[in-house]
Amino acid sequence: MKKILRTQLFFITGIVLILAGSCTKDFNDINENPNAATVVPGTNVLGRGIISSTNTLFGERLAIYYTGSYAGHTAAIGLGDYEYRVDINNSMWRGMYIAMTYLQDAAKIAKAEGNTNLYAAALTLKAYDAQKTTDMWGDVPYTEAFRLDSSILYPKYDDQETVYRAILSELKEASEIFKSGTGAIGVGDFIFKGDASKWRKFCNSLRLRVAIRMSVVDPAAATTVLAEILGDPSAYPVITENEDNAYLWFPGVSPDTEPWYNRLGTNGAYTDQYRMNDVLVSALKDNNDPRLPVYARLNNNGGYNGYKFGPAQLSDPNNNGNNVSGIGERFANNPSGFSPFINASEVSFIKAEAYERNMVTGDARAAYEEAVTLSCMENGINGGAITTFLAQPEVAWDGGSISNLHKIYLQKWVSLFKQSEEAWSEARRTDVPLMTNIAKDYSATHNRPPFRLAYADEEKTLNTNFPTDVTEDDIFWGTQVWWDTRTGVH
Repeated sequence: MKKILRTQLFFITGIVLILAGSCTKDFNDINENPNAATVVPGTNVLGRGIISSTNTLFGERLAIYYTGSYAGHTAAIGLGDYEYRVDINNSMWRGMYIAMTYLQDAAKIAKAEGNTNLYAAALTLKAYDAQKTTDMWGDVPYTEAFRLDSSILYPKYDDQETVYRAILSELKEASEIFKSGTGAIGVGDFIFKGDASKWRKFCNSLRLRVAIRMSVVDPAAATTVLAEILGDPSAYPVITENEDNAYLWFPGVSPDTEPWYNRLGTNGAYTDQYRMNDVLVSALKDNNDPRLPVYARLNNNGGYNGYKFGPAQLSDPNNNGNNVSGIGERFANNPSGFSPFINASEVSFIKAEAYERNMVTGDARAAYEEAVTLSCMENGINGGAITTFLAQPEVAWDGGSISNLHKIYLQKWVSLFKQSEEAWSEARRTDVPLMTNIAKDYSATHNRPPFRLAYADEEKTLNTNFPTDVTEDDIFWGTQVWWDTRTGVH
């Protein structure tokens, strides 16, 4: 942590120096420090943006406690509530905008440097963060954000449709630049180590994610994006194999260790409150999923069990510390672990859905089975076990009692473990899996997990353009986000 803080201080200082650089020409030579940085390289600012994004999106509080619980993946035993704390909520909102500001600055510096690949990479990750931000909160400042140079102190709130269109525009711009981009992305690229071809696949894969998320509320725009990318894979390559997954892998030496490990790395001991959620564990057990022992650890009674939300959750004997499974070693006990931005499995699930819904032409079954296979392979499952799993009645294409589209939704949600915000968004978009067991604090009045995060109190207080038409019921409910078209939910 000290190293990260020192790095952050360096970059903040660097940005200040950039802004103040025009004044230094008037200083006397005796007052100039020849060793002081006057220009921060764009790649360094990109690196700071990557770290800031990771710390917020994949840190303990947001990814395990908050959205992990909302997604039905994880839970905090002994509490099991949908915690709301003003200071933490403020910091999460602030963290997303700090990260996007770094990435905006990285793009600006890269443009000045004439480094088009770096510019496109910074724009890609900024768009990634923007989608995360609007998916968690709904209407957010975007088109007027990051414009202090235009004296915009209180940026207007854009509706989510406007933000989505801006994100697609930025990703399209980056995608076209990557076709013939020049310049080294540099040492600040902690995700792909400077490989522009992988950034290109990341960018186009994100375009697919954005398109499928909005496909019900704006099918025409979504179909245009899906058709362009899936119809011309040579011009618009996407992630198709796990080797190209957009993961930030950590050095594994203190203080540069993976965020979940920092809280959960206990060498097998059950001492932490963060455990597995009953919704995910039940889904894995119901289908004899070979990923169960990878996602979860055996509880102290030698079995697998998840924490079950509901009005009696604190008195439920199945919810005690000895009986609720911990989070698996791969995800929670590896100092050199990873923070996953997007992977090949998700891309294949997007293809499968687009084909099955006849948005574009393709083999839905092949894409679905490829997606499941990629997820299992990533989690160390061998080929024979994958074949057996794909033959399970409620997993097999055209088998069992649920539709093929339902299978796509469910298996995609399962594959998103450790991508908590994405899993929560998919559950809100599809209502798969159906989650009706609500934390005790709200179970009497609500029939689904939270719809959205509450806006930061500091934003409500300080931004004079804060919207007055957004309803916040019981903190987390009220107005559904744009693409959440479910009815009868509250």
